[in-house]
Amino acid sequence: MTIPQLVSAGAGALVLAASSYSFFQHKTRRFKALFWAAIGAAMVYAGFRPTFIEVLGPDSLELRIRLIVALLSFSVLTVTLEAIRISRMQERYGFLWLATGLFLLAGALFPDLAHAVEAVTGISYGVAVLVVIFAFILLMLFHFSVALSLTQHKLAQIARELALAEERLRNVEERGAEGKRAT
Repeated sequence: MTIPQLVSAGAGALVLAASSYSFFQHKTRRFKALFWAAIGAAMVYAGFRPTFIEVLGPDSLELRIRLIVALLSFSVLTVTLEAIRISRMQERYGFLWLATGLFLLAGALFPDLAHAVEAVTGISYGVAVLVVIFAFILLMLFHFSVALSLTQHKLAQIARELALAEERLRNVEERGAEGKRAT
């Protein structure tokens, strides 16, 4: 066995073991555990039977990159949808994750689409994936910068309103103390 096959089989065994543990310990996460168990089993099988991968095309660096990108994008999609489902992520934040995951998954599953992009732009598939990931990171940074700016603006507004409310309360307390002294 080659080193990539050993890594695939070992990582697949770890994923399979963790998903099996999660399946039996967390009854609410069974769908996610089954999904990861399927990925782990496929990784173990691919580690021991590399001809399994060659069904998708001749073994090449591009095929390996496509498989890794497909697994990564499928994982991002699953984790994002699960986070939205259990209300840990708002839909507006998940949209960019979903769009990027779908874009990368489409590029990984449809090599003709990737070759068309390569012909138009003149960059290889691996570099195109890096460009997409870099663009995603830039979009996320921009999105979070906008969200942070809005939050800071709202915080400043709340601080002003709190200061006004404290001033009014202080005035009411002073009037009440003066009224008690007068009587």
